[in-house]
Amino acid sequence: MEWLEKIVDETLAKMSKEDILMKVPDPDMPKEMFDSSVSCENDWKGWKAIKSVFNDSDLNRLERILGIKLPISYRYFLMYKHFYQLSIPDFAVNLHTHLPDENLDGFKEFLYEYEPESLIEKGLIYFADFQDYGLLCFDSTEKRENNDYPIVYIDHEELSIKHHYANNFKEMLLEDRERGNRFILELNEYYKQ
Repeated sequence: MEWLEKIVDETLAKMSKEDILMKVPDPDMPKEMFDSSVSCENDWKGWKAIKSVFNDSDLNRLERILGIKLPISYRYFLMYKHFYQLSIPDFAVNLHTHLPDENLDGFKEFLYEYEPESLIEKGLIYFADFQDYGLLCFDSTEKRENNDYPIVYIDHEELSIKHHYANNFKEMLLEDRERGNRFILELNEYYKQ
């Protein structure tokens, strides 16, 4: 998926120009991700993206745990690179940290952060945060070619209401900087009704 690699690589290249975006306070940083060319401050260490250790077998195992197929584009995304953050243009979207984790413990931790009956049993795969307002989930109840599910927003205090956010993963990655602001305005209008 050339388009996905291009988005990730260009995003990481832009981020590398701002030192602060390439530092995290993680004492357990995988050694292969440590970047000594970024100056350390206190407990903040420099990091670099690395080639993903995930393969189809790992993601098949994750799908068995979930009981839901992942979008093909998201599978490719997970098998492409590991990173601490990925500052995509839509500033409101915070993709989860994606570290080398062959046991999938990190995935299990955030996938099951909410009770399974709240999300997974409803066909929703939590994969990102929308600022500190709520969650972004793939909505697998809408069947699509390549499992290219739409993305829905769910308020973390009201998990039963879904709001359409993007038609698919690619659209979300390509959105402009102001998409989050427009969406907040749409939500405010919805809640006024």
